[in-house]
Parts: sequence; C-alpha cells; structure tokens
Amino acid sequence: MPAMTSPSGEPLDALAAAARAVLPRFGVAAGAAVTLLHHRENAVFRVDDPAEAWPWALRVHRRGYRTTAEIRSEIAWMDALREAGIPTPRARPGLDGDPVQVVPVDGAGDGLAVDMLAWIDGRPLQVDDASECYALVGRTSALIQRHGRSWRPPPGFTRPVWELDALIGPRALWGDYAQLDALSPAALALVDRAAVTVRQRLAAFGRGPDRFGLTHGDLMPDNVLIEGGVPYVIDFDDSGFGWYLYDLATILAPAVGSPSFAHVRDAWIAGYRTVTPLPDAHVGDVDALVMARLLLGLGWMHTRRETQMARDFTEVVVQLACMQAEKILGGRS
Repeated sequence: MPAMTSPSGEPLDALAAAARAVLPRFGVAAGAAVTLLHHRENAVFRVDDPAEAWPWALRVHRRGYRTTAEIRSEIAWMDALREAGIPTPRARPGLDGDPVQVVPVDGAGDGLAVDMLAWIDGRPLQVDDASECYALVGRTSALIQRHGRSWRPPPGFTRPVWELDALIGPRALWGDYAQLDALSPAALALVDRAAVTVRQRLAAFGRGPDRFGLTHGDLMPDNVLIEGGVPYVIDFDDSGFGWYLYDLATILAPAVGSPSFAHVRDAWIAGYRTVTPLPDAHVGDVDALVMARLLLGLGWMHTRRETQMARDFTEVVVQLACMQAEKILGGRS
C-alpha cells in the first residue's frame, strides 16, 4: 500500500518526522506528543509538551507555496494586528530568534518551512446562525482591512498580490482553471466566457485604495475561533494585497445557488459597515469576485488533483462555477 501523501506530494510520515525533528530548535522537548490535525495546503500538528502548560500549533508549510520571507511577513502582520487589539495567535521564535525554521526532508529540495503558533482553545464560529456569525466575520474583515490601510510594513515585507492574473488564467497562483480535466467542453466554454466578463468588470472596478489593499484573503467562519467570548483570527496563509470584498466572495462562493446566499451577504455587509463605510456601488461587483474565487478554486482542484479534498469537491466546485457563470452572463449558456 503506497504511503499517504500531503497536497505537496511529501509522504505524511515524512512531514510528521520533520515536525518532530524541528522541536528542539523551538526549545520544545524532542519527546513532546505531535498529532496531525489536518493537511491541505500545510500540514498542521498539535504539539503537547508535558513541561509546558499549553499546546502549540505547528505548521509544516507546503513546499513551494510560500517563501520563508512571505511566512515571516505573515507573522509580522499578525503581530501588528495583535498589538492593535485584533487577537491573532503569536508565533514562537526559534532558539536563534527566527520564527521560521527550515527542515530538510530526505535531502530533497531546499527543505520545508516550519513555524509554531500559540494554541487557541476556541470553537469555530457557528455557521448555522448566519446573521450573528456572518455579521461578526464582516466586522472582523473590516477591522483587519482598516489596520492594513494605516499600517507601515517592515522592510522586506512581501505577500502575494491577488490581482486578475493571480486569480484567473495560466498564471493563477492556485493553478489554471482551464487545465481541469473535469470541465466538459461545454462547461469550459461557459466559464471561459465568464472569465472574460470578470476581467472586464474587475478592471473597470479598479484597484483604488478604498477597494484594494492588505487583507486576510480567506476569512471563512472556521478561521475565526471564539475563546472566552473573544474572536481570534487564524490562518493568514493567503493574506496579501487584494480586493477587500474578496473576503466576502470567499464565503459566498460555496453558497451559490443557495437560498442563504443573499442572507449571508447582507449579514456580512451589515457587520462590515459597523466599522467602516462600504458603498453600494462596490457591492455590485461582489458577483464578479465570487466568480473569480470559483475560477481560482477550479485551478486548485487541478493542481491538487491527487488530494482527497480535490477528489471530494471537484464536481461540486464545477457545478458552482457553472451556476455563477450563468448568473453573471445574464442567464446565457
């Protein structure tokens, strides 16, 4: 039986070995318990050291997805947000002071980047109470984005820019949707037409400072953990410079065609507006951003096609993308 692999192709036992090997670099006992929590882009482990009162979350980053400079930049922004009163997990520095350690894996490549974040013993937001849940997510998005507009990043700060080519087409950061074998010729022709419309609409919308800037990029409800009544924001792996309303699009994409779509959208917007203005004219381009998110998702399903997640969800994402394509094309097939 072949060894189970991560989305990046490394055997899971190799990732677990890397997680254990790096512990002494963070001042953690080599014999601490290391338990795999999940493996999508990154492999995330829980680390329990009997000598410490609290566990830690250890991330073994997917090879080639984020550079060490990008990960350090992610941590720098999380630190700045926390200092500004927006709770995020703190990173544990290595014994050398660096929060990012690189561990060789079977002598292949440049090794794997690893970091450790404080454990948040909270519960994810409950999506069954859409109004309260999504209003809180909208408010949190607005707080994060407001901070990003005024924050001066440190020298060397680098994060992805989620502009049109990063979302759609051959240079998309998650992969080219057109390469996905699960798209029939008719479906591909449909989403191709939708992609043209998305490019036109978002190019016209523009990247002014009131609509494009530093943002979380993947603020789903399960990336907000409630501990002691306080919302902690986690998983800044896809944070970067993008359209502010893309945060809303990431939540709405799975709800395309659902009666909850408008309810979730309106609750998020109401929460957002408790922090900062959001013009109705901006909201009009949410549908284009939802389509962009789904096109990016189709690219992910292609480049991660060997993963269980891709096997489980490719058909669903194709259906959602086709429904949204018909919507933004005005019902034309």
